[in-house]
Order: sequence, then C-alpha cells, then structure tokens
Amino acid sequence: MMLIHKKQTARRGQAVVELALILPILMLILMGIVEFGRIFMAHQTIANAAREGARTAVLPTSTMSDVSATISAYMTAAGLTGSTNTTATNVGASGTSGDPTTVTVSYDLPILTGTIIPVFGPSVSLARTTVMRHE
Repeated sequence: MMLIHKKQTARRGQAVVELALILPILMLILMGIVEFGRIFMAHQTIANAAREGARTAVLPTSTMSDVSATISAYMTAAGLTGSTNTTATNVGASGTSGDPTTVTVSYDLPILTGTIIPVFGPSVSLARTTVMRHE
C-alpha cells in the first residue's frame, strides 16, 4: 500500500519540474504573439490614418493643420497616443487637379514586454505613405 502512494507523489513532483522547465518558454511565445498582434494592429491603424489624412489633403480648401488634426483624431480614437510625425505634399490649394498628394504618417510604438524579447527593442518605428490624386 505504501508503494502506490510513493509513485503518485513522484509523478506529481515530475509534473511540477516539467512545468517549471516549459512555462518560461510558453510565456515567451505568448508574449511574442501579443506583441506581434499589437504591432500589426498599429500598422493597420497608421495605414488607415494616412488614408484619412490623404482624403482630407486632396480637398481644395484643406490645410496642413486639417490633415494633422484628422490623423491625430484617428490615431487617438484607435488608442495610439503619443508623438505622430506627419508629412504631406500638395495639400489644399497648393496642388492642382490631378496632382498626386502624398501623406506619410510615422509612429514609434512602445513595446509592452520591454527588453524581455530583445528582437523588438524598446519601440518599433512604423510608417505608412498614401498617395491620392488632388481634386
């Protein structure tokens, strides 16, 4: 009867050791998946913000401050706050009908995991450019 009890205790101890060996690897993989998802979401948000900024920039009455406000509002609504760098060419009255209007949005996304996953670094620089024809 004592022999059965010792086998069960040894098996429980073995499971604890296996969990202690595998858990850090699984947590690292899980954190990498979460970070990749955040980066992908931010990349799509920046692409949409650049598109919305370009839609504002092609209007004949728009100004660079209108474009920046549109992009800032879109980024804030998506939860991406912080410094956003926006550049644009042929905004509003400076472009003629048919000219390409280019809007570039760049953003530094801070990484949640910090230096635990050294591949990402402390932040990831993301940038998207959208080109539309001026109205």
